[in-house]
Amino acid sequence: MTLRRRLGVAAVLLLAAAAGMALRAWLLPGPVLEAVTDGAVIGDFSLPDLDGQPRKLSEFAGKTVVLNFWASWCGPCLEEMPAFIDLQNRYHDRGVQFLGVAVDEAAAARELATRLKLNYPSLVGDLDAMDIARRLGNTAGVLPYTVLVGTDGTLRARIEGKADAADLERWLKAAVSSRQVRD
Repeated sequence: MTLRRRLGVAAVLLLAAAAGMALRAWLLPGPVLEAVTDGAVIGDFSLPDLDGQPRKLSEFAGKTVVLNFWASWCGPCLEEMPAFIDLQNRYHDRGVQFLGVAVDEAAAARELATRLKLNYPSLVGDLDAMDIARRLGNTAGVLPYTVLVGTDGTLRARIEGKADAADLERWLKAAVSSRQVRD
C-alpha cells in the first residue's frame, strides 16, 4: 500500500471516529461534564454495581474515597488491586472507602472481582466510566487511573497509571490524621 493510500485510509478512519462521537452525543444527550480541577467538588454520578444495581458516589459522602478506574484486561490494574484490598482492610474502620469503576463489560468485571476477592464495591461503566474519568482529569484515557477524594467531596489527588502502594498509604495516613483532628 502506498503512503498516499495509507494517509487516505487514516483520514477516513479519523473522520469516522469523529462522526461516531458526534452521533453518540446527538443520540444520547445529557449534561455536559466539565473537568474537575484539584480542590474542586467532584459532584455525584451513578453507575451500576457488579450485580446491576445503581450506585452513587454520594453513598460514600463523609468518607475518604479512593476511586479507581480499572479493566480486567489491564495488567497494571491487576497488579495494584491486591494492595487496594490490603489497604481497604486496614483503613475501612478509619473512614476510608475504596471504590472501583470498571471500564469493562459487567461479566468480565464480575469474574475478576470474584477471582481477586475484592473487598470493596466496584461499579461498571464502560464508555460512561471513561466519560467520568475524563471529567476527573484523565484526558489521556489512561488505565489504571485513581482519584483521591477528601471527606468533603473534593478532588485531592490523581494518579495516572499504577498507584504506588506506599505513596497511597502515606496519603491515607495524612487524610485520616487530619480527619481525626477535625472530628
